[in-house]
Amino acid sequence: MDRINTERSAKRPLVLLGFSVILLLLLVTWSLKAGPFSSFFKVEDAVICQELGENREPLLIGNSIPYGPSQICLWLKYSSAREGSHLEVSWYYGNEMVLSEPLKLMSKNGVRTFYLLREEGTPLPVGSYRVTVSTPAKVWSDIKFEIVRRK
Repeated sequence: MDRINTERSAKRPLVLLGFSVILLLLLVTWSLKAGPFSSFFKVEDAVICQELGENREPLLIGNSIPYGPSQICLWLKYSSAREGSHLEVSWYYGNEMVLSEPLKLMSKNGVRTFYLLREEGTPLPVGSYRVTVSTPAKVWSDIKFEIVRRK
């Protein structure tokens, strides 16, 4: 009889651990679906451009940019965000992160712009670039582009 009680008490921590793991998985799944970036949030469009028009529309869009500009713009259109949600916009030159900006979304739908620029006004260096728009759980947009010397 004592042996049966010992076996039951030995299994109790395993059963408790199993329930805890299942509960944790359910909570993580729920937080990702009901969190600030649920499955409804969407990046409608994201482009690299050299400048914006009068109505903040992107101009000179492309992923291969001739050498010369001192700034490059990321134009981002999003929808179905929860107000006050946060994104991170990260710029890379080669494999090195050169700028990371937090972004607080103030409206459910909208357009935002971000610039990678050289404050001294000199042209951005020739090479491969990348810009990501992300949250801790997901990368929503990842755009590669390059600045090239034209012959």
